Amino acid sequence: MAASTKARVVVKPGGVVTAHVSADTLYNLEALQKIQAAILGKTGCRACCSGVQIIFQQEEMEFNV
Repeated sequence: MAASTKARVVVKPGGVVTAHVSADTLYNLEALQKIQAAILGKTGCRACCSGVQIIFQQEEMEFNV
């Protein structure tokens, strides 16, 4: 099964970007690189992350029992 390339992205002052991704995406280098390229494209330069700190965080699982 292919990993998702979707992420919930939160941008904070100072160039800190948090990308909340699923577990299968977190452990898939190609999927992470696609998300990173999309984030860098939004911040101004797809080839450089200078001045931008990207934090990849696994989505939390919530459920009721």
